[in-house]
Amino acid sequence: MSKQEETKSIFAGSKQYLEKSFLEELNYKIWSTKGARFEADKRLTIISKMSNISLSILSAYLIIAGLISVYNIHSAINLDLINYVVTALSIILLVLSQHENSQNYYLRAKDFHNCGLELSVLYNKLRAFKTLENPTEEDKNSFAKKLAKEYQAILSKYENHIAIDYDNFKASHTEYFKELTEKQLKRIKRKNFWLRYGWYTLIISFTPILIIIVCFI
Repeated sequence: MSKQEETKSIFAGSKQYLEKSFLEELNYKIWSTKGARFEADKRLTIISKMSNISLSILSAYLIIAGLISVYNIHSAINLDLINYVVTALSIILLVLSQHENSQNYYLRAKDFHNCGLELSVLYNKLRAFKTLENPTEEDKNSFAKKLAKEYQAILSKYENHIAIDYDNFKASHTEYFKELTEKQLKRIKRKNFWLRYGWYTLIISFTPILIIIVCFI
């Protein structure tokens, strides 16, 4: 399947909703955006935890490496090189800590969760309206316009989610997005792993390897 065919396939499921009435289109938008915002909350919550864990472990590595020169554990170790590497990694840790703290992952996750909750209220209103018996076209239009205004007001208060959040929403509702192929689902999983765990896994895994290599050069 070509890249163009895959993109066309991804949008095929949502297109069927967008070709219906404005109320049905609004139903799809609120439902999918609500789901994507909860997925964004989940993504940032995991990243926040991984960030704290990886930086804490990196700090522990540096303390342990620094103790090598204090106790002179192995006479063959180049202590000057160890001290240099520890100092360099400490500077990198400082920069990483400032960067990670500036991202406000936890607060952003909370905002996405609150946005999802507000959209859930709108979605429940819409579902309740659809249970009414034989509403007039005027009632439908009036309700849809009011709901659309509330929907836009909620979105304007919060940061937008990224594409992977919508992809995760679709991947968790494959019964509604049957056009998703196995290849696309695997790509979503790989991208998810890198965004949530990849960078932090590298920090945890390769820092001790670097220190060990330096010790025995």
